Amino acid sequence: MGRGLRSGEIQQQKLINLPQFRPWLLVGFVYLTTMLGVSGCASVRQILGRELVPVETEVRLGQQLAQQVETENTVLPDAELQRYVRLLAQPLIEQAWADRPDIDYRITVLDDDKQVNAFALPGGPMYVYTGLLVLAADEAELAGVLAHELGHVVARHSANQLATSFGVQLLVSISLGEAPEQLAQIAANLAGAGAMARFSRDDERQADDFGVRYTIAAGYDPRGLITLFDKMARLEAGGGNSLDRLLASHPATDERMARIRRRIEATSATGERRAARYQEMTQSLR
Repeated sequence: MGRGLRSGEIQQQKLINLPQFRPWLLVGFVYLTTMLGVSGCASVRQILGRELVPVETEVRLGQQLAQQVETENTVLPDAELQRYVRLLAQPLIEQAWADRPDIDYRITVLDDDKQVNAFALPGGPMYVYTGLLVLAADEAELAGVLAHELGHVVARHSANQLATSFGVQLLVSISLGEAPEQLAQIAANLAGAGAMARFSRDDERQADDFGVRYTIAAGYDPRGLITLFDKMARLEAGGGNSLDRLLASHPATDERMARIRRRIEATSATGERRAARYQEMTQSLR
């Protein structure tokens, strides 16, 4: 009979044998993204994110973050406007479900007209501030932003960020239910930062691609995202605004906007703007 393993060796052996952590995925990811290019690597990133951060962990973390966000911010008490924004987003969510059906996408309006921001948490919770609702002129502009945020969730960009920021080993332990204290700490740290960290250029491109596709399929004018970002760029140039969070995590560069325009022009798509209804429904904020 062989000798028994000491406690430290047991922990090391357990870590080595974890089925969730497969080093070959990292090598495969580099190879596939190189071969496929930007347009073909969204699904590869989804697979990598799912392997590194199980869906259960992503959802649980998102729920804790959502609680933190709603503790530190004021949820808009206007139930009718909350329902309207969710109704507006529903056709977009249906498109996201087709790509990633394992997530409960939930959109909540936060009451702060000084914050021109929208963001998505891991696992599906999404938030938009009243400041962004006021800046948008119609449903197509708001739909463009929400569709983009849905793209980040569908492509699991946040899950990949977590693996990069906090390490695979800790996240594997969390996925096995072995580190609840660390999970709570990560949730508090992310919520304290105010929003998710800056996404990579490739992540933004993928989210833009999802956003354009979702808005077209949902019947909205896909140019809404462009017109909204044009307004935001003018406000930023004028100073005295609160665009720092949104533009820090989603920089509206000239290259990015030109790329979105090219993708829209290639589809020849048109859609609804629904400005009159939008202005009526958001009148209480103006």
